[in-house]
Amino acid sequence: MQRRPGSRLLAVNVVVGALSGADPESLDFAMQLVAADSDWPGAKVHIRGEPLALQCRACGHAFETRKFELACPKCASLDVEVTGGRDLRLESLEVQEVDA
Repeated sequence: MQRRPGSRLLAVNVVVGALSGADPESLDFAMQLVAADSDWPGAKVHIRGEPLALQCRACGHAFETRKFELACPKCASLDVEVTGGRDLRLESLEVQEVDA
């Protein structure tokens, strides 16, 4: 990826889901190393964790958990479906236009 003339990358915003398999601290470290050795050495890396999202198949209740407590808090059923928290995604880039 090359730098676009007239712009400067300020920040990279990444979302790390609880089930993504990525370690946020390791990812942050690696991205900081890549940024330092790129055309954007001053770019910040912001990583946001996303909890595990579940929906109970028994009662339909949707809920989130950060501690992997899988029982539905409404009916205590363990028959749940994962509905979120699996992704590792680039959420956005913050770019500043620079006057020439």
